[in-house]
Amino acid sequence: MVTSARPGPPVPPPPPSPAMAPSASASPANSRRSAAASALRSAPDMVVWTLTSFVAVVLYSVSVPIDAAVYHVHVAIAFGIALLQVGSLLLAMWQGWAAVAAFLLGQALFGVFGSVDPGLPWPVTVPQLIVLCALLVLLALRGRARWAMVLWVGAIVVPLAVAFLPDRGATPDGVVANLVTSAAVSALVLGAALAVTAGRAKLSEQLDEQRATTAAEYERRLVAEERTRIAREMHDVVAHSMSIIQVQAASAPYRLSGLDEATTAEFAEIAASARSAMAEMRELLTVLRDPAGEAETAPQPGLAQLPELVASVERAGVPITLDVAAGAVDGGLAARAAYRIVQESLSNVLRHAPGAPTLVTVRPATAGSAGLDVTVRNQASSDAAAAGSPDAATPAAAVGPVLDGSAAAGTEPRAGHGLVGIRERARLLGGRIESGATADGGFEVHAVLPQAGAAGTASVAHEEAE
Repeated sequence: MVTSARPGPPVPPPPPSPAMAPSASASPANSRRSAAASALRSAPDMVVWTLTSFVAVVLYSVSVPIDAAVYHVHVAIAFGIALLQVGSLLLAMWQGWAAVAAFLLGQALFGVFGSVDPGLPWPVTVPQLIVLCALLVLLALRGRARWAMVLWVGAIVVPLAVAFLPDRGATPDGVVANLVTSAAVSALVLGAALAVTAGRAKLSEQLDEQRATTAAEYERRLVAEERTRIAREMHDVVAHSMSIIQVQAASAPYRLSGLDEATTAEFAEIAASARSAMAEMRELLTVLRDPAGEAETAPQPGLAQLPELVASVERAGVPITLDVAAGAVDGGLAARAAYRIVQESLSNVLRHAPGAPTLVTVRPATAGSAGLDVTVRNQASSDAAAAGSPDAATPAAAVGPVLDGSAAAGTEPRAGHGLVGIRERARLLGGRIESGATADGGFEVHAVLPQAGAAGTASVAHEEAE
């Protein structure tokens, strides 16, 4: 399946940009990183499980003897009641309704089988109140606020019903005081837990909004930086042509005999205009240039430098077949963009599908035109094939910035912007980019770059649309 990006305003995806071939996700290093990330994400749950289990064991060891010795519950039944109520803490980590049902059932059984001496808390004991508060906090913090409310109401209704059972030894005043105290304490704990949950949800929402804003700003910065690079390359192309015009105009009176004064003056004006245009371009480029960046003095590469680029990538272990058609026109913005697109695509192959056989083809976009049709297609890497990765044809996300090349062919790649720069180059030329996974688990980038006239028309139309 192939996705298409045509001229139009860029839609900012979350950074970093998608990689070209995801096959490296099956490598042992990436597997270790994935395992470490999974362990880090599961660390909070492990801590909660550990603390909950510890509290459950402590409360269970306290509840059984208190129920049996103080509240006259048969020892076997006391074990069962404590298991239901204390075990509800562990059930809360799994299902909210199961935890609520277990606690309330234990509360009801305690009221049926237990009795109390005058002056002792009844029908809610101190260990039961502690379990109730811990369970309310656990349910609220794990996003089960509805079940926490059901538990709080049930923890009032069930003991109230138990209080009407005869011959339990409790006085009416003691029962009322016990129920009011347990309801107030548990309500305070539940309110605090819900407040913490609401604050955490609000903070998470703000963080999500900040991430979205940061992603959009990051994408806009990438586009701006790529446009600045393109502007510098355009300066090199135009300056070369303007220099030729200036030299030819200035030398015309000396090369051509029999020119009158008017013609000589016309050539002088042409040469002066060319020099003025080059000076203005240099001033504009000074404004666009990154103050912290280093000036690029090497010539901008084109189709003639593709063999050198391919050779440098092959030395890194990627077998590449280069096919440049005889009719492909070198020079100009289309050739410059074609080189950069091939360079970026091969960098992605090096990073995400090392060793994958790759085919690079460059042909005229149409017969006899200066436009170019560029295709870079890589097969699945041997690592992914050996691992039998089920998602080998799915582009990997969040793999970090891909590599981009420096100004001169064959030099060490530097950090770039991946498919963001490829799309932007094609869009500014009025071309189109299609990229996506292939049926054999590889990846393909296909670019159609129009000739100068078509690019100019498309750019004008785009500016008018904006």
